[in-house]
Amino acid sequence: MNTPMLKSARSETPDAVAPDGAEIRVLLNRPQGTTRLSLAEALVRPGERTACVSHKTIEELWFIVNGAGRFHRLTPDGGEEQAADVAPGDALLIPTGYRFWVENMGPDDLVFLCCGTPPWPGHDEAIVWETP
Repeated sequence: MNTPMLKSARSETPDAVAPDGAEIRVLLNRPQGTTRLSLAEALVRPGERTACVSHKTIEELWFIVNGAGRFHRLTPDGGEEQAADVAPGDALLIPTGYRFWVENMGPDDLVFLCCGTPPWPGHDEAIVWETP
């Protein structure tokens, strides 16, 4: 077994664009030695919104660190929508199978940490839905 990394640094440039369109900077994932979770920073620019997506296997937590927005979550069958304004210090739960998207409602970048379990397996994990 490889020794897990002790420390990982945030990249100055995005590592990827998530299936929902957010800019992603991977902080910790399988290449850094995680086995049960992953951590990334996501960014949504002012006036933008992410696509509506769901995850096949991942449960995710978001922690808002900058900006202001509106987070939307739909039950897996799409029958019930919940929405909340979000700001720094807010935490959000995205259960497996729930559809979700976020809108940046402020003048600054909306930045949040995404912690998922199990670790992010790749773009095939996400299902893109038509945004209501």
